[in-house]
Formats: sequence, structure tokens, C-alpha cells
Amino acid sequence: MGKGFFRVPTAKNETVLSYAPGSEERKNILSAYKKMYNNKVEVPMYINGEYVKTNKTLTMSPPHNHQHIVGKYYVAEKSHVELAIDASLKAKKKWSQMEWEQRAA
Repeated sequence: MGKGFFRVPTAKNETVLSYAPGSEERKNILSAYKKMYNNKVEVPMYINGEYVKTNKTLTMSPPHNHQHIVGKYYVAEKSHVELAIDASLKAKKKWSQMEWEQRAA
């Protein structure tokens, strides 16, 4: 076990912002919120490194306004679940055979 690197860097937290009325951070976050609220997003599944879409979709709404649609996502079928499980098991095997330093990296 002589391969370890035991110099752990000092933790440094990001600056805590106030989001006070009129502040730049408040303007930025409200701008981002409005952009996301007024656009629609499409969320495909991601299985084994590929985006997967199906014929069945469901809509997404913000929790404070269930009537407003912000996007749609694709619903998995049994075959997609099986593909995802197979891909995870293959990844697990490859991952478990890696050197611990590579996994830790």
C-alpha cells in the first residue's frame, strides 16, 4: 500500500451570496429562472453512453405551477430497463478490475 497520496488539500468553500433585493446575484438567478421557465427542455434517457428516446413521453412542471409545462421526458419500457441493468453490470466488472488508484482518481 505504498502507492497512497496522503496530502489532502485544505477544503475551501465557495463564497456565500446574499441574494438581497437589487443585488447582482439576485438578478442573475432570476434571469436564469425566467429563461428556464419560458423554454421547454427535452430529457432523453441515457443508457450505455447513448441517448435513448421512446414514443411515450410525460411532461414536467415546476412544483409551484402544475399547469405550466417546462419540458418532457421519455418513459422507459422493460427493454430499456434491461439494457440499463446490463450496461451497469458490465461497467461494474470493468470498474472492479481497475487499480484502486484509478478508481480513486
